[in-house]
Amino acid sequence: MQGQIYACGDDQIREYTVTGDAAVETWRWRAADARDLPAIYRTRLLAHIDDCKPVDDGRAILVTASTGGVVLIDRATGHVRFRATAPMAHSADLLPGGHAAVALSINKNGDRLELYALSRNERPLASVSLPSGHGAVWDAGRQRLFALSHDLIQAFAFDSKAADPHLTETARWTLPGRHDGHDLSATPEGGYVVTTDDGVWLFDPDGGRFTPIPALNPKLRVKSVSVTRRAMAWVQAEDSWWAHGFTVADRDASAPQRIETPGLHLYKVRWIR
Repeated sequence: MQGQIYACGDDQIREYTVTGDAAVETWRWRAADARDLPAIYRTRLLAHIDDCKPVDDGRAILVTASTGGVVLIDRATGHVRFRATAPMAHSADLLPGGHAAVALSINKNGDRLELYALSRNERPLASVSLPSGHGAVWDAGRQRLFALSHDLIQAFAFDSKAADPHLTETARWTLPGRHDGHDLSATPEGGYVVTTDDGVWLFDPDGGRFTPIPALNPKLRVKSVSVTRRAMAWVQAEDSWWAHGFTVADRDASAPQRIETPGLHLYKVRWIR
């Protein structure tokens, strides 16, 4: 397998070029070095990055951190386009019309899905309940935002041209297994991969079906799975919530190869398509 992948943890994002069973780091971003961010982001709010999603056709990276920060980074320059404080932020995605949705996990000011305009730092437009929010993925084909919580995947409609932009739930599905949703990511075929406390599943929103991925089910505490048409990558927690490396494999999870990430408490990986 081959391709480029983002790996994130601590206050870092690393880009790797994967060829066969080897990976070479080709780019790195550290919050501590981002001089266009206020000091509180550099020292605290981005201390534990937990997602690094390629967006805008690969031109930007949407970053969330459980320590309370959200930033949109320009890949070419490393400059920050947008920032927000969001307690226990665990995932985000861009929505039409210059908006973003952020999933917040367990916190007295969390457990919700927040909506932002990218033109306004720090000022959420609206929010809806999302207990233990861990996933947010905009589906352009279905024109829905899919969000992952402890027990559910929910679909939300969004009208970017409305006078008061907001999210309206249109469907929900109960997670399989022991629930406790960890990660939600899209597949090239239009479905989703979802990880729970005890396994990894393919999710078909049209049929409402969850199908276990045999090589990864049952498997405990898989923090992220990312797929392309030919390849798969995943992170399974090894020490508490983090790992020392990730696994790349063929799309059916065969021929797995371990990639170490020295000096990084790794949380998630995302293929750059």
